[in-house]
Amino acid sequence: MVFSEPHPQLTGWRRSLQQLDWITLLLVPLLLAFGLIAIYSATYSSGLQHFFFRQLLYTAFGIGVALIAMWLPRPWLERLTPLAYGGSLLLLGAVLLVGRTVYGSKSWLSVAGITFQPVEIAKLSTTLALASFLSVEGRSLRQWRTVIACCGIVALPTVLVLLQPDAGSAMVFGALLLTTLLWGHAHPLVVLMPVAIGVIVLLSLVGTTGLLLGILGATVAIFLTRPRFLIALVCSLAVAAAGWGSSALYGLLKPHQKARIHSFLNPEEDPQGAGYHVIQSMLAIGSGGLTGKGFQQGTQTQLRFIPKQWTDFIFCVPAEEFGLLGAVLLLAVLFGLLWHVFSVAERLREQPFWSFVVSGIGGIWFFHTAINIGMALGLAPVIGLPLPFVSAGGSALLVNMGMVGLLMNAYRQLFRRR
Repeated sequence: MVFSEPHPQLTGWRRSLQQLDWITLLLVPLLLAFGLIAIYSATYSSGLQHFFFRQLLYTAFGIGVALIAMWLPRPWLERLTPLAYGGSLLLLGAVLLVGRTVYGSKSWLSVAGITFQPVEIAKLSTTLALASFLSVEGRSLRQWRTVIACCGIVALPTVLVLLQPDAGSAMVFGALLLTTLLWGHAHPLVVLMPVAIGVIVLLSLVGTTGLLLGILGATVAIFLTRPRFLIALVCSLAVAAAGWGSSALYGLLKPHQKARIHSFLNPEEDPQGAGYHVIQSMLAIGSGGLTGKGFQQGTQTQLRFIPKQWTDFIFCVPAEEFGLLGAVLLLAVLFGLLWHVFSVAERLREQPFWSFVVSGIGGIWFFHTAINIGMALGLAPVIGLPLPFVSAGGSALLVNMGMVGLLMNAYRQLFRRR
């Protein structure tokens, strides 16, 4: 019996299909569908359907952005990275001069009639800049000069964002840096320090006793990493200084930012003011029960007890209308995507550029997801971070779809011969 060779063209199609990231192609459209359904429900009865149609339009554009990013060759990406990073810094600087102020932050820029948030672009460009820098042969996050350089790359956009001021987005850059340090196997002390400082700053808002216990615990943890005594002493003093100095920084915050922090710590003290959003959000989620009240039947959603529910508090909509089952399904899709992202990054360890790009994307998505859902549940301060692919917002959606394209691009590299 004679077996014929497979047609070369068919073999090429099979190879192309094999290189497609089918998990991402399944989970991201599910998240987009969740978002569109929730936005439609949250805006329909109030006559704000233009938010739904705008999100639908951005979704279509986002698919195009993802396709372009998916097929960009690595040499092109590396040549575009310095331009993208430098351009995003210029845009962040321009925002401070001619940007629009929304909710106390000057974070929006209008160019040729198009309004967008440069900070979203900066998140992606900074991720690429870190990956490009760390992929150079001989560079290791075990070297202090490499760590300091990475901190500098992240510090530039962070400072510009803090000047807007937009503390929430600034924290995203901190999460990106921490993810990069963890992924690059930096010294445990290097990873510990930003976490310890962040925890100490939060404890300083609780009271003196909590602050002192936090400083003591951080000091013990620092010495357990076994650095040189002088380095450990300096790091311990830095943690203590961050704790005591945070009260001074708190005084520099805008009134609405102070209100958000206070409402996070004690939402019940001002149920009609700063704590209103959090209380109503928890009521909406709790009232959904097991199966929910039904599509467009959520009381909190339809009567708009939670303002801007299609953005920061979008998680309340599926939780109220589809209950615990709907909320768990949404969480499963979100964390399924995050698990897949870090799995791809791990498989790409031999290609540092792609591994750092994908892990950085995962770090950004994880932080956004954790904080956004934490806000809705009263477990995190209200700092205005959208839920990836679900919350309404053109700038965030387009950049997230660009990240999806880069994820699928990286996945294709798993099948390339090295």
